[in-house]
Amino acid sequence: MLFKYCPNVEIIAQAGSAIEALNLIRELNPDLLFLDIEMGELSGFDLLKLLNGQQNFEVIFVTAFDKYGIQAVKACAIDYLLKPINILELSNAVEKAAMQINPKKENERLKELVANIDRGDDEQRIAIPLSDKIEFLAINKIIRLEAEGNYTHIYLDNKKQYLVCKTLKEYQELLETHNFIRTHQSHLINFRKISAYVKTDGGYIAMEDGSQAPISRQKKDEVLLRIMK
Repeated sequence: MLFKYCPNVEIIAQAGSAIEALNLIRELNPDLLFLDIEMGELSGFDLLKLLNGQQNFEVIFVTAFDKYGIQAVKACAIDYLLKPINILELSNAVEKAAMQINPKKENERLKELVANIDRGDDEQRIAIPLSDKIEFLAINKIIRLEAEGNYTHIYLDNKKQYLVCKTLKEYQELLETHNFIRTHQSHLINFRKISAYVKTDGGYIAMEDGSQAPISRQKKDEVLLRIMK
C-alpha cells in the first residue's frame, strides 16, 4: 500500500521483532516508523522504552485493537491505524508525519550552514534536496555536474550520482567560489578533479573518474586561461 499510494515514502527496512527493529533503527536512523503493538515477547511500547529517548523519528502505530489507540496517542505517536488499513487514513497519516519531518530536515540544513562557517574550504558541504530527504554532500567529493533541463545530475568521486530538481545555474552560483568552472552550457566541473585537457575532437576535459566534459567555443578561452594559470 505504501508503494502504491505513498510514493514519497522510501522503505529502508522491515523487522519481524522488536529486537530486530531496535538494531535496524540504531543502524539506519529512519525518519518514520510504522510500529505494530503486539509483536510477540516485546510490544511496540517496549521497543520505544528500550530506545530510552534516543528515537529521532516519528511513529505511526498500526494495530488491530482499538483499545491501544488512546495509549498510542499518549505515547506521542503521529497517528495510529487500525487494521485492516484504510487507504485514505494511511495517506493522511503519512502526510501528517511529513509535516513533522520536513521542518526537522530544514533545521538540519540550517545547522549545516552554521557548521560550514567554521569549516575549511576542503570540508564545506552543500544540501541536496531529494524526494524523501535532504542529503549533505562534501563539495570536494563532487567530480562534475551535468544539466538535464531543470534538473542536475551530480557525480561524486565514489561513483555515486544524484538527480536533483535544481538548475545547473543555481549550482554554478553555489560552487564557482570552490574551484568549479562551467565548461559548457550543460557542464560544471570541479577543477581539482581534472586529469587532463585533451586537444583532439574539438577539445574536452578528462576527469579523474574517467568521464569527459566538453568545452564549448564560448567557454574555450576562459577554460584554457584557467588551465594555464
